[in-house]
Amino acid sequence: MIRTVWFWIVTVPATAFFSTVSIAGGLVRAPAALHDWVHRWWGRTELWAAGVRTDVAGLANVSPTAPQIFVANHQSIFDIFAILAYVPASVRFVAKRELGRIPVFSLAMRAAGHVFIDRHDRRGATEAMRAAGDRMKRERLSLGLFPEGTRSKDGRLGEFKRGTFALAIETQVPIVPVAVDGGHRVARRGRIRAGTMRLALTKPLPTEGRTAEERDEVMSVVRGSISAMLEAGREPASSGGATGGPA
Repeated sequence: MIRTVWFWIVTVPATAFFSTVSIAGGLVRAPAALHDWVHRWWGRTELWAAGVRTDVAGLANVSPTAPQIFVANHQSIFDIFAILAYVPASVRFVAKRELGRIPVFSLAMRAAGHVFIDRHDRRGATEAMRAAGDRMKRERLSLGLFPEGTRSKDGRLGEFKRGTFALAIETQVPIVPVAVDGGHRVARRGRIRAGTMRLALTKPLPTEGRTAEERDEVMSVVRGSISAMLEAGREPASSGGATGGPA
């Protein structure tokens, strides 16, 4: 309980501060680097407040300048914190519409370039995803997507939805499979527990030259990569480059 209270004592003012910086940056049309700074330090502050140590592997697979689509499994909001904190790229997320109703925070997300979709409006979601893909290529941003569509409460990898892979093929942007593990234990039933998370990225999968008919094949390859990384990370002998805290 003490950890949970401390987490929220830090989170509320930290989120307000970083949101204000992003909103101000949006008003003056600040470069993407400003929002990247906000994302990195907001993510690290949240992980630090929760007492989370993060083991990171595979950052050599990240391009700091060319657009990529980071496809990750989803266990909790701490997956987002870990990706923003440690992936050295201009990552923007496609988020559920409900987050767009949070005062101040939603304005900051829009200012930074994140996209909201209504998962119950298939046509609208498709158009929003396409607009996100266009902006990604135009502004040389990368996208973060969770193809499971919901969080896994027990850490097991769920089934993937096809929209993510249709977008990747349409934009012809490489996909970087990302495995994030441990978030479901950090945030559970409304309580925060200190612990260790693992963030692993593998070699990008090119989509250039791929067609819509290959969507399911691409999806299967990416899901297999994420599954393999999750299993490898859960072996007793596994280890990685350890990082943690907003230092």
